[in-house]
Amino acid sequence: MQYSSDEISVDSDHLNQDGTRSLKYLPHWPAVNIEFQDLVYTVPDISGNKVILRGVSGKFKSNQLTAILGPSGAGKSTLLNVLAGYKVTDATGSVLVNGRPRDMRVFRKMSRYIMQQDLFQPMLTIREAMKVAADLKLGHDLTNVEKFELIDEILDLLRLTKAADTMGHLLSGGELKRLSIALELVNNPPVIFLDEPTTGLDDLSCSQCVSLLRRIAHGGRTVICSVHTPSAKIFEMFDHVYILANGQCVYQGQGPNLIPYTQSIGLNCPVTYNPADFMIDVASGEYGHEYIDKMISSVDNGRCLNWTPYDAIVDNNYRNEKISGQYFDELEEEINPKHLRARSSNWEQFCTLYKRRTVQMWRDSSYIKLRIYMIFFLGLIVGGIYQGIGNDATKALFNFGFCFTVTIAFMYIPLMPVLLQFPMEVQLLKREHFNRWFRIGPYYLAMTAAKLPLQIFLAFAYITMIYVMSDQPLEYTRMAMFYSIAVLIALTSESLGVLISSRLSLINGMFVGPICTVPLMLLAVYGIGYGREIEISPYIRIAMSFSYLRYGLEGLIDAMYSYDRADTVCPDGEVYCMFAKAKFLKMVLGFEDVNFLVSIVALIMYYLLFTITAFYMIKIRISTTHKNNIAVQYLGRFVKTHLNFAAYKY
Repeated sequence: MQYSSDEISVDSDHLNQDGTRSLKYLPHWPAVNIEFQDLVYTVPDISGNKVILRGVSGKFKSNQLTAILGPSGAGKSTLLNVLAGYKVTDATGSVLVNGRPRDMRVFRKMSRYIMQQDLFQPMLTIREAMKVAADLKLGHDLTNVEKFELIDEILDLLRLTKAADTMGHLLSGGELKRLSIALELVNNPPVIFLDEPTTGLDDLSCSQCVSLLRRIAHGGRTVICSVHTPSAKIFEMFDHVYILANGQCVYQGQGPNLIPYTQSIGLNCPVTYNPADFMIDVASGEYGHEYIDKMISSVDNGRCLNWTPYDAIVDNNYRNEKISGQYFDELEEEINPKHLRARSSNWEQFCTLYKRRTVQMWRDSSYIKLRIYMIFFLGLIVGGIYQGIGNDATKALFNFGFCFTVTIAFMYIPLMPVLLQFPMEVQLLKREHFNRWFRIGPYYLAMTAAKLPLQIFLAFAYITMIYVMSDQPLEYTRMAMFYSIAVLIALTSESLGVLISSRLSLINGMFVGPICTVPLMLLAVYGIGYGREIEISPYIRIAMSFSYLRYGLEGLIDAMYSYDRADTVCPDGEVYCMFAKAKFLKMVLGFEDVNFLVSIVALIMYYLLFTITAFYMIKIRISTTHKNNIAVQYLGRFVKTHLNFAAYKY
């Protein structure tokens, strides 16, 4: 469905009433003013709970670039997280949008949060990354021609046109920051939050970045950013500043009013001193904590505004008319529900994400080549070790070792890369999902489906090498059974890796993953070689049923030695070959009752179990308001607190 004629600008040089250019084809948003009252935020600490925000209040207006300032630990990022909705479960107080209580479901659709770390999708150019963002956020509302025209406008606005065809990993720090902003401007959000947008940039890049943010804000948006120590030049660019000290508001208002404000409480800023640096020193307690208390009392912890005379008149009107409930109804527009709907369907999101991941995967040629080289190298080693044993009756027990080696190989080869890669991908996943790029379902399906072709190809290449070199029976049915079991082991192991890394960091995942495989391997081979001479306890049998490797090994053995396999060859010079008959070998090993179909079904069930559970755990991890993760959050906090306490002691 296309936008109606009153929702788009038909001229690329369309101007807003204030003279700033709007983005073509995108809907017009009403002004969005954000007001917060008595915000309190606490986190667990060694001694109990640590209060980060202490009942702060304030108001941030549209068409203004607002900066949240303060010394380290003052609560800048926390306030930004709470206002953006990134941290809401532990915050108390109220947040109003255009004078009405904030609806998080609606607010998240019209706001975007650009975090401090400049994460980017690898192996994509700026233009390709922008096209992905446009496809996900705009869906089929615009044609490809219109999308590229919109992308060119945004790149021109943020001065990225010259670098449009440059890969992300080749961009400078300033270009990466502007790319992060450009990606979120695709659907013209009315509210933009930025955490430390100038961190890591030189003076020129900082000035350019803040200048662009001001230009974006004056285009009709509410832009709020946290800044640590801005220079005097950058400080003058902010339309509105909000200063924190120890989780409380000590000033909010226009930058030029800051020095007269400090003079009114008895503090004089030196003539050659940067006002922002001076205020940071004051907020840090360098001039005495009594001045901090005076400032908090003067602004009533953010409830009072330090306005210019003109703004004071507007504010008084606001105070007088807010009581009747008519002020915002008369002066501010309602949010149009049409602008809040999801622009792309689940299928469109899946197709876009699948294409993006496939392009990224195949462009990473060094990684693919490394995997192919390792597979062929490992195949030559294993094939050489077990060369010619498949049909040799004197080496039947070694053939069991061959099947176990295949099982272990298809456990570790898919498992380890996931444990390394996915924890690093989670941060980018958090950002894109929080900013409403896509739903978790299409993303997870695309991630799973994109890996299948390469995974299956490498598995087939490896199995073919070792199968032929080890002289296994060349029967199509038997080979298909062997292949299917091996591929299912690989897919299940990969799902297990995603499950483990869905809740753990890189270091913890690399530790827990290999540890978890040890009992799986032990249970897979328990009791083998004793036939029916030992009685396995019911508890061990139950435990063995939890090892998908056991089902994989049983499936491989059944594929090799069942279904009327001919006797293996007894070499010349051997008087008697004990394990020439497949049925006797299976009985000695304890595999006489195994069934290939049971192994297939069990592996599929474990694959689905790990895949679905991993999806649920990922959904919990990136959710900010999930109701079913209270126990997980409490356990995580308990572990973190006690680990921090142990580190503090030692």
